[in-house]
Amino acid sequence: MNRGRKNKTQKLIIITMILVLVLSLILSYGSIKYKSEQKTAQNQVPFILIPGTGANGDRFDSFMNKLMKKVGKRDVLKINVKTDGTTQYTSSLTKKSNNPFIVISFSDSSEKGVDKQAEWTEIAMKKAHQLYSFKAYNALGHSNGGLVWTIFLEKEAQKPTSQMKNLITLGTPYNYLDPKANPYPDRASLTETDMLKRMVNKREKIPHNLKMISIAGNYKDNSDGVVPLTSSLSSSKIYKKEIDSYSEKIVSGSNAQHDQLTENQEIIDYIVHKFY
Repeated sequence: MNRGRKNKTQKLIIITMILVLVLSLILSYGSIKYKSEQKTAQNQVPFILIPGTGANGDRFDSFMNKLMKKVGKRDVLKINVKTDGTTQYTSSLTKKSNNPFIVISFSDSSEKGVDKQAEWTEIAMKKAHQLYSFKAYNALGHSNGGLVWTIFLEKEAQKPTSQMKNLITLGTPYNYLDPKANPYPDRASLTETDMLKRMVNKREKIPHNLKMISIAGNYKDNSDGVVPLTSSLSSSKIYKKEIDSYSEKIVSGSNAQHDQLTENQEIIDYIVHKFY
């Protein structure tokens, strides 16, 4: 009887040791997998794009194709936020997607809806994090898309899930469209709109480690045909003294028209140089 009990005890000890070993291996694998996923997320820097007034999620298709000819194939996630705050998306993302493009658009992309679009951007960012793991991102806004990003940075709290590293705005009307209020080259004598004053007043909320590039088009009459140079470059009043790095670039020629800025090869090459 004693020998039988002893054998049972030994078997129980062996089984317990095996279970402990298996459990340890499972926990170790889970820890290694988690650390690997975290490391992968830290290395991923998607390029998140917001178009301007009246544009939809396809606005950047040609822009992305031109970039991919330079930097290689990238997967694309397109998120549209409806007026009720719900989202729709299309995606070619996989777990192996490397530095993809993410396009955020809005069912109401009207000019008067810019403030609301900044709130919807927070919804889109949450959806993006559900679908793809990343800790940092680069951003671009064309036209009023640049205003949306700026209001987003000032109004919406920076969540610990991700941090904007670089922002580029293309032809963004920071001081609206009136040529008389935006003289060039005497930029210092501009007449500030209420919108610009509001963004300047809230600029301290912008992350200080951000790098920002403001690109303006000089197609004719010191404007891109829509947005005056001085209005586009009024970004300096918001960003220049608040962030790690601020720079400006003016492009000229027929492709410097407002709607052509995302097609401009000089801008494409410049972005490749800065981001890739």
